[in-house]
Parts: sequence; C-alpha cells; structure tokens
Amino acid sequence: MKNTISYLLLFSLTFNLVAQDLPVEATTEFSYKNIREGKSALIPRFKEDDIARMYRGTKAINVLRKIITDKSVNRCATKVISAIESQLDLVSDKDVEDAILGLRLDDSIDDVSAGLLIHASKLSRPLANPIAKNELTDEEEAKAISIFSSKISDIKNKSLCIEDTYRSIYFSLVKESAKFGKHLKHLNKIAFDRDLISEAEFRRLETMRAGKVYEWPLSLSSYAQTLDTLAKRFPDRVKESSELITDNSEGKFRNKKSLRQSLHEKYNSTQIILLANMVRDLKKRLEASDISININYPDQPTEIISLSPMEKFRFILKLLRKELSTINNSSLLNGRSASYIDIITAAYEVGYISSAEIEQLAALEDIWNPKKTSQEKVMFWVKRFGGVASILLPPPFGFVSVMAIMLIDQYISQAPVDRDPDGNIF
Repeated sequence: MKNTISYLLLFSLTFNLVAQDLPVEATTEFSYKNIREGKSALIPRFKEDDIARMYRGTKAINVLRKIITDKSVNRCATKVISAIESQLDLVSDKDVEDAILGLRLDDSIDDVSAGLLIHASKLSRPLANPIAKNELTDEEEAKAISIFSSKISDIKNKSLCIEDTYRSIYFSLVKESAKFGKHLKHLNKIAFDRDLISEAEFRRLETMRAGKVYEWPLSLSSYAQTLDTLAKRFPDRVKESSELITDNSEGKFRNKKSLRQSLHEKYNSTQIILLANMVRDLKKRLEASDISININYPDQPTEIISLSPMEKFRFILKLLRKELSTINNSSLLNGRSASYIDIITAAYEVGYISSAEIEQLAALEDIWNPKKTSQEKVMFWVKRFGGVASILLPPPFGFVSVMAIMLIDQYISQAPVDRDPDGNIF
C-alpha cells in the first residue's frame, strides 16, 4: 500500500482539474485590464497627480487604449513600446514610462503587464564592440550555429515577437550546453558574418542580448496567454481591488515582489487553476454538514463516528497540508514549491476568494508581520479567534481564520514541504 494515499490525492487533484475545469467556449475577450489589483506599486504617491494630469481624460489616453487592445501588437512588449513611441511621438525612456503608467492609472493594464512594458521600454541597442568572447571548440561552435540556424525563419518572421524568439533561441542553446548561453554575442556575430541574418536583425538580437531578455521570468506573450485562459475558464469574474495583492513592500510574506506578480512569474494558467482548486475544495469541506469515519465489520453493521467541530476543523487543515505536500512532491509544478500564500493568491486570481476576505486577512497584521515571533503569532490566534468558536463564525470570517492558520503553519514549519510521500493525515 506504499504511496497509496499520496497517489489517490494526486489523482483526485488532477482529476478535478481536468474533469471539472475543462476549457469552455466563452465570449470573454482577453484583456490586460486591471480587475484584481489595488493601487499600483509602480506609481509613487508623489507622482500620481502628475501622471493623472498628463493622461487622464486626454486624447493621448485614447491612443494608448487603442494600442493596448490592438491584437496585432498587444502580445509583444517591444511592439507595444514601438507603437507608443511612434503614435505619441515620444523619444525619452521617461516619457514612454509615464505613458505606460498613464495606462496603469487608467486601469487599462495591471502592474504585471505595466512592469513588463517598462522592462521593454528600457531596451536599447548596445554600443558597438567588435570583441566577442569565444571559448567554443570548432565542434561546439558548429553545433551552436546549427541550433541558431533552426530559428532563422522565426527571426525573419515579423509577425512574431522578437523577445520571444530570442528567448527561444537562448533556451534551445542552453538546453544543449550551458556553455552556449555564455557566447551569445559571438554566435550573433557569426550568424551576421555568414549572412544568416541581416544587419538590422543582428542589431535587434544584440538589443535582446544586452537587455538580457532571456532572464525575464515572464514575457508579455506568456502573461497574455495565461490571462486569456483564465478569462475563458472564469468569465464571470468581477472587478475587485486588493492592496495586499499589489503591495510589494519588503517584509510582507517574506516576498520582495507583489503576491500577484510572484504568482504569474512562477506558474502558468493550468498550475494557477490547480492551486486555486485546493482552496475551492477547502471551502466546500468547511461547509460540509458532517465529516465521519466509517468502520466496516465483516458480520456487523457499519459503525459511523462523526467528527466533532474541532476534529472536523483539524482534519480539513491536515488534508490541505497533505494535498500541498503531494503537489509539491509531484511534477505538476515543474519543480517549483508552492506555499499557502501561493494557494491564497491563486484562489483570489480566479475568484474563489473575494477581495473582502483578502482585506480581512491583511488586517490581521500579527499573522504575517515578520517582526513577530512564531509564538506571538500563535498567541494572537488564540486571543483573536479562540478555539471551537472560530469555526462558528459566519462567512467569510470563518474562512479568513482558516487562512490565518495556514500562514501560521507556513511560518512555524521547519520544512514547508513535507518530503515524506507517505505522510499520515491523522
């Protein structure tokens, strides 16, 4: 029976993802419009009035709205930036960044897409430098150029996004050999010298190399794909606002990035839905009228033992811990380790958790404040919620108390991911 519990949990999680969340036909159109974040972490308070004065209610904001909804360019950050520069006649990086922030203040885009556009706006052609490091053998060089050559048609295809093409080239090279990734300049130069690419294409690739776009954790096209999938899977989501989700102040949840940005940089749409479904199932279990244990005897009636409210509460939390451990020990997240706050953020992203619940959690500062010791966090829990009474609180506060326990558990645990696949939930 080894691994039976873990296998059944993993099967249940993936079955729920596939069987209950199959793609559906939907008329919801993909959009970068902000429907989840609070105030932008990218716009300082002292600058907000200036941005509003430049763009709110102006013809320029109408131009920007058309650009960001233009399907021919809006999945490629460099194309969006080029359109902004040409249509608004902007030259300096600062003016372009202000235009992007104008879109963000207008809620036409969110912080994630705004951040990606700002990254792209700072790309500039590197200064000419004929020296290109080369430590490749002839055989290695031939192999690297062969891989590079297989992407030439993509480089020349102007309908594709250059940053995505270059990221693809880089990942293909390093997949063959980590050494290849350190010689991008040399390989770009060889491709140009051998007339595989034009001078203009060489300059564009050098811009991508100097800007290290292959190090970006996320591209605008991949983010757009995630938003597209989520919009179709969850067409009934309404616009909500959460400061906690947007706040990237250092210290909260030990995360230097905003919770939402971190979520989208770590996980694709399928993985976000998988994590969110854990909260969906948790809320359903909390609403269950009864949880019982059946003892089946060979020649006697089945004995049914109903769990008390506190036993039910503890069982549900332990089951969640087991499910999180099972997912983290599987290949479903591509080696990334999810935390309770990832689960909470994913559930808010798809609409299983409301902004009211998120803001109530934010109000419990003693739970997530890094200056508080683990003992202080637990004592706050006892003082604020008590014991069994916490389960009897009306929703959504009853569920908020569960999220608080999840966060306490995350902080005091020595090993957030249980590496024992046979871990017992009892």
